[in-house]
Amino acid sequence: MGSWGTALYSNDTSCDVRDTCNEVYPLVSIEEATEIIFKEYTNIVNSDIIDNDYADFWFALADWQWKHGILTDEIKDKVIALLEAQTGIDEWVGSDIKKRLAVMEKLLNQLKSPQPEIKIPKPKIAKPKHKAGDIIIVHTGSKENDPKNWIWNIEECIYPFIYSQKISDKICQTLNPPYDAHNKYIAILCIGTEKTLHSQYVDAVFDEYSVYAFYDYISDKKPTIDILKKCGFLPKYLQYANNKGYIETQGWCYKFHLFSQNFKSPSKEQVQSLEKHFYPDEADRFYELFNAKKYLSDVSWDWEIYDAFGGFFDIKAQLEKANIEYDNLLNPNILNPVLRTPKEINQIIINEQKVWQEKVLALENSEAYQIATEEEKILMLRALIKLDMNI
Repeated sequence: MGSWGTALYSNDTSCDVRDTCNEVYPLVSIEEATEIIFKEYTNIVNSDIIDNDYADFWFALADWQWKHGILTDEIKDKVIALLEAQTGIDEWVGSDIKKRLAVMEKLLNQLKSPQPEIKIPKPKIAKPKHKAGDIIIVHTGSKENDPKNWIWNIEECIYPFIYSQKISDKICQTLNPPYDAHNKYIAILCIGTEKTLHSQYVDAVFDEYSVYAFYDYISDKKPTIDILKKCGFLPKYLQYANNKGYIETQGWCYKFHLFSQNFKSPSKEQVQSLEKHFYPDEADRFYELFNAKKYLSDVSWDWEIYDAFGGFFDIKAQLEKANIEYDNLLNPNILNPVLRTPKEINQIIINEQKVWQEKVLALENSEAYQIATEEEKILMLRALIKLDMNI
């Protein structure tokens, strides 16, 4: 596991143990949670190699349990013995040895002192922010409050090669002029909720999130509910990749998750105003339109309103500028542009990788590269990357 400092939690193992503790102890009994952690880290717990990784696990577990008043005598005695034996210190070098020993000494003194009363954190189960039929009208931020001029501005869109050859030949990745959505009104509709397992370790405990759809509406004028009831909904291109980086499946979706904290205190740079209305028939209308099509039912995850904005409106902008019809679900005779198959996209990716490898190989075989210093070689590679990306 990686370390980036001498502090107790300046390494991957300790951070992972802390995160696992925060996840499981609030959900089950103390005994069951400890069993889950031992099972999850069985390779370390049962390891014959007493190294820094081994120490990081036990130090983090003991620290977490002590701070929450549940440290058992068995674990305390074990960790005190590891600390007194300066376990793992031989893996540190130079001035870091002294710093690490100070961290270990502090933990040792903590574990030998009386621990606080038992206080297990309450589980942070996600609850839906909105219910089906809630319409949220958003007024986007202004350029004056957007110093980077990118939050409500779209210049780069999804890669054209995802479309069929006939379509991709008509569109560009860069929009000129950019799609500017500062000081505009947009609207989203809550179309229901979706449950997901809260923890990978504990069954039958679920987070529940609101699911939304973007109205096909963006204007200087604030929309009335009557206007929105006649609007369609925007698609988003969604793809999945396997661990090799290649595409497994791809298609169009219309739904996304937006986390509740993004409705609390929006920044002026992101959103100027939010208002909510409740029209349950609108959720029914969305599903009637959506179910009439044969698109993916998968939900797209987005963290912020403006992230979701880009994910949906970049497709709208890209296709509109190329005079290509997109499907907002209203017209049963219109479908979104045909996408290449995952196999075709994979072949494009492979071909691009091959071309890039040939460029790198040509550079490395050049006389200038052969006689260059290491620093000069790095600069030459960076220049090649910029040239390849047209920046």
